[in-house]
Parts: sequence; structure tokens; C-alpha cells
Amino acid sequence: MPVLIVEILSESNRSRDLIKKLDLYMCSGVNEYWIVNPSNREVTVYFFEKKDIVASETFKNTETAQSYYFADLKIKLKDIYK
Repeated sequence: MPVLIVEILSESNRSRDLIKKLDLYMCSGVNEYWIVNPSNREVTVYFFEKKDIVASETFKNTETAQSYYFADLKIKLKDIYK
């Protein structure tokens, strides 16, 4: 099972990624799920433990998205959304 999954939202898969896949990955043992939303230029990071969401944060604009699981994984949103 992967530790980290990153999804890029599109209009056609928005509800599936935001609801169904979030639940699927949480219940499957994935540790972290990133949802990249190009329409609002956001990245939401979910951290799971024991099949539950224990932390989440949405990063916007010029903020830096940071992993809960991988201490050195940081991505500046300004580099994603040029």
C-alpha cells in the first residue's frame, strides 16, 4: 500500500476524489492524501492514522504545502501554480 497519494482534481472527478477516494484511502491504510485543486489554486493535505483523519490542512496562494508523514517534503504553491 502506498504511503502517500496525490490527486489532481478536475471537474469530472471532483466529487469522487473529495468523498469516495478520501474514504477509500483512509480505510485502506494510506498515511497521507494530497488533493491538488487547480481551480482554486489550493492543496489540501490529509493525514490518516488507524483509519481516521487525525490532521488536515489546506494551503493557498503563496503558502508552502507540507507533508505530515515526510518531514522534508514541502512544496511552494507558487511553484505549482505559475
